[in-house]
Amino acid sequence: MARRRMNYYVPCDDAIKVMDKEIVDLFGRLKMTKWDNVSIVRTVVNVYNDSYRKARKHYYDIAYEVYILVCMMMLDMDHKKSRVMADKAITMKWVDKILEQTDFVTLYRFGNETERKAYRLAEQLEVTPDRNRAIDKAMRDWSRQVGQYAITFTDEAVVQAFKDAGVKRVQWLTEEDERTCVACSELHGMEFPINEVPAKPHYGCRCSLKPVW
Repeated sequence: MARRRMNYYVPCDDAIKVMDKEIVDLFGRLKMTKWDNVSIVRTVVNVYNDSYRKARKHYYDIAYEVYILVCMMMLDMDHKKSRVMADKAITMKWVDKILEQTDFVTLYRFGNETERKAYRLAEQLEVTPDRNRAIDKAMRDWSRQVGQYAITFTDEAVVQAFKDAGVKRVQWLTEEDERTCVACSELHGMEFPINEVPAKPHYGCRCSLKPVW
């Protein structure tokens, strides 16, 4: 089997660019909305719910593509077998399970935090004299959340592919460059049982895993 190292964050990065554009478009509509205090909550919640649904589909696509890439390039499987395994492993039910559990990097559940962010923004828009500024800040916070979960789904898909291929242990790898933080540097080269991989130390962490045979 292959022992090469690969960058499996490419689908993640591509999806983040698309999601960022979608988020800008959705939140831009808020700036053009003429509303009264009665409709603020409904309007803002609808924006977040629309973005949630779009992100959920992107997360499925990310995980499905990453799973196949890992099977083919790191586990030396052919494309047909990789797709068959991905069809069984990466489902919307699998996506929803991850979204419903607490993430150890963000420290919240995606759906719960989505609702909190929506109502928080609605409350601010009822009283703030500068609605555009409040919307811009909420958009940045939401984009950060959506982007972090794109990384989460990448990592989850990698681990799922390893488990399904029978990998028992993995090695933690950093980029070993000037941007590598102290926490990640300390983990570089360490091996872990597949079910005991530490959580990423911070937002945006791109440390990777490779199978140990």
